[in-house]
Amino acid sequence: MPHTPPRHPDAPQHAGTDATPPTPGPAVSWPDVLDALRCAGARAGATAADWWAQDTVGGRTSGDTAATARLILAGIDDGDPLILDALPGLEVCGRDADAPTEAEVYTQAAPHGAPDWDSLDEPARAEAIDAFGDGHQRGVEARVVEHCRTALPDPSGTDRIDGHRPAA
Repeated sequence: MPHTPPRHPDAPQHAGTDATPPTPGPAVSWPDVLDALRCAGARAGATAADWWAQDTVGGRTSGDTAATARLILAGIDDGDPLILDALPGLEVCGRDADAPTEAEVYTQAAPHGAPDWDSLDEPARAEAIDAFGDGHQRGVEARVVEHCRTALPDPSGTDRIDGHRPAA
């Protein structure tokens, strides 16, 4: 008579057995989803600003970068649309053919346990993309300000090298 080993509750389940599928993680509240989207947007905005700065006040530019930095900082402080419109914007499909779709942006940025894009109604989708876009704009502006301040001469009169004071 063949011997069948007893089943233990902690024993690993193998394919072909009556294993139960894993239960999904806890659902995330909608305000937490929106906060996560804003944070992801801010990170993406900071990255976009890093690329933008290289050609504006960074290493790949020529001319008076300090004057450019002052102009940009003043425009951001004043809310000048000419300056703000020149900063990197959120790229989503429809504006740029190579950009991700809104669904891809949401899926990549939403936390684990967030509702699927397909389950969101149109107002929730708009709110989600607006949250990501708001974070993106704040991330861009904050990082552009950092880059512009780095491009300014040191007020003490000591020149900076790559945004840092040279060793004494």
